[in-house]
Amino acid sequence: MSQTIDTTASGDDDAASDDATDATEPTIGDIDADPDALIAELSTHSRWQRPRPLSRKITTALIVTSLLAVATFGGLNFFAASDLLVEGTEDQLDAIAGARANSIESGTEQLLSRVAAASADLGVIRALEDFTAAYEELNNDPLTDAQFDELVLFYQNEVIGQLEALGVVGLGDIAVDEAIPPSNAGQYLQYHYRVPVGPLAEAPVDPGDGSRYTELNVEYEDFLRTLSENIGGSDLMLISLAQEGDIVYTVDKRIDIGASLVEGPYADNDLARAVTTVLPRVPVGDAVITDYQVYIPAGGEPEAFAVSAVRSDTEVIGALAVEIPITSLNAVTTANGNWDAIGLSNGESYLVSSDGLLQSESRLWIEDPDEYIDKLRDGTTENERLADLIELFGSPVGLQPVETTPVEAALEGEVFSGSTSNYLGQSTYASAQALRLPGTQWIVISEVSQDDATRPLYDYLLRIILVMAILVPTAAIIGIALARRMTRPIGPTVEAAETIAGGERHPDLDDERRDEFGDLGRRLNLMARDLEVQEAALSDEYERRRQLLLAVLPPHLVGEGGEVADDTEGHDEATMVAIGIAVVAGEFGDDEEGANALHAAAAAAEDLGGDHGAQRIRVAADRYLFAFGAGAEESGADSALAFATNFLARVEALASDAESEFDVHIGLSTGTVGTGVLDSGSLTFGAWGEPVRRALAISALSKSDQILVDQSTRAEATDDSWLLEPATDVVDLDDEPMDVYTVVGRASE
Repeated sequence: MSQTIDTTASGDDDAASDDATDATEPTIGDIDADPDALIAELSTHSRWQRPRPLSRKITTALIVTSLLAVATFGGLNFFAASDLLVEGTEDQLDAIAGARANSIESGTEQLLSRVAAASADLGVIRALEDFTAAYEELNNDPLTDAQFDELVLFYQNEVIGQLEALGVVGLGDIAVDEAIPPSNAGQYLQYHYRVPVGPLAEAPVDPGDGSRYTELNVEYEDFLRTLSENIGGSDLMLISLAQEGDIVYTVDKRIDIGASLVEGPYADNDLARAVTTVLPRVPVGDAVITDYQVYIPAGGEPEAFAVSAVRSDTEVIGALAVEIPITSLNAVTTANGNWDAIGLSNGESYLVSSDGLLQSESRLWIEDPDEYIDKLRDGTTENERLADLIELFGSPVGLQPVETTPVEAALEGEVFSGSTSNYLGQSTYASAQALRLPGTQWIVISEVSQDDATRPLYDYLLRIILVMAILVPTAAIIGIALARRMTRPIGPTVEAAETIAGGERHPDLDDERRDEFGDLGRRLNLMARDLEVQEAALSDEYERRRQLLLAVLPPHLVGEGGEVADDTEGHDEATMVAIGIAVVAGEFGDDEEGANALHAAAAAAEDLGGDHGAQRIRVAADRYLFAFGAGAEESGADSALAFATNFLARVEALASDAESEFDVHIGLSTGTVGTGVLDSGSLTFGAWGEPVRRALAISALSKSDQILVDQSTRAEATDDSWLLEPATDVVDLDDEPMDVYTVVGRASE
């Protein structure tokens, strides 16, 4: 099928020479019959080895120039904007930290002024004197043994567990006898006011004990509770120096009533230090404030105390302590949660004590405590223990250490401003400065995540990229238009050659030109036609080989190129269907018509097998063998039963059209079947195993138009609508009844 290509140049017909006419190129037919090889032979060089066309060079130059211009301009602006953004962020944080510091100092001063004024109130002075005297009376009236045992049991069951948990943050192991107030009066008050209601419930105003102390409690209840609320506290305490630092009165009567600030579990807390150490050193009439720390009598919530000395005439008789809940400080640091109002839409402001512990709740804790705990847990023993404590007490205040560069700088008297890492390891921009308050020192920190702060910068970068994304196609379009205009005679020919190499056999080429491009177009058209002829021949050969294989193998084993796709053996659970068929004498007339009828029945079996997912094992004129379910999760019993019943119906229709009859025998068996391509002299597809033998045997024993299934197929059928009746008249070679069933049909039919 070799053809020669005429290489005579186009031009004046009279000028064509005989020698040029005889010149020939190597024939395409001499090339190996492989389409890829034919295409490769057409090109001396690969695509990337060919000289770059002028059109591409022009387009590339325009694109590169545009990219360089935008990248240079955008890069310079990016770095300039980065410096301005960082500088602006730090300035803003400095201003916010200063504003928060002023607010906290102002609010604390007002709070301490109210506490100092309250400590000088005659009602408070008289109340402390009265409660001290009543407390002294109770010291002379100890609990009975039974009452004391009941108090001990209350502490063992309801209090000591919380104190032991608090031991992790400084109290150590606490024994019951250490936790119970040491004085008779303290034990008396806790027994009558606290034991009946538990450690946290509201205490009664009058427990009904008939004591002078209870009479005073009823008398001063409204006055002292209102005073505490007006100051902004959650509880108010009266501490008597005459009783060696005992808390002789509290509004809420929690387990700190009667507690000693000199000995026992409360002796080392900030309240005790404020009363015994700090207050004696401050001017008369001033108040001090403590750090926030976990306070067990308040259920483990973080509390601070504003404390002021109480004087009767010129003598200090005790102290007034007002408990300040953490919500009060949070309201200042967070502007009541209105972050935008203080310029921290994506940041936060919080306080740290001089010993490096968090003093106000952070924004992450307020908005998502679970995420806060997850970020804190990093697998280390220390952080896992800290996370458990914060989860137990419900707040990180007084527990979370903040050992960061801003805190260290502020404690040394410096004002910090710059990039750093916060206590959760997040990269931030922060500003920090120290607050010196009466009785303590706090660090106010304002910070914002670096990711949030630089987001506008990266938004700008995204816009630059977007400009590039628009500019590059625009430059490409302009470049292509210019290139086409400048290289118009070359472009169509080059594109046609590329389409031929890509499979096009009817290129749109201008072969009417009277120049070199016309000659090239004619040569390319001739080459495309020769390739089309050669590929058609190859395609016919592949299809012929494929049809030959399909005649003996299942379709899934035959590749598109006419090769065996898979010749490995398989072993699967499958259902075999064996069919024997013959033509009963009727109106067929002669042997040729009978053969045609059998051929039609075989075609029907093939079609139905394909519809039901069968693998064809053998289809002869009068014998068929199919496998169902091979390679699937199920054994194919239901599909095989449906195929068998549908085939009988199809054969009945064929017989009705020909006014004759078929004699059909069908047997089904299920089990492990081996399948594979057999190459013993001739290529065939075979199946072997007990189900094959049983299906063939059962089909031979079946009656005409009868479908017999064995017990294995009956057991594997999952469709309950099949009607199967025992075939007791079927016997084996030993005249014994076989365990087979006749398929009657479906219940719905």
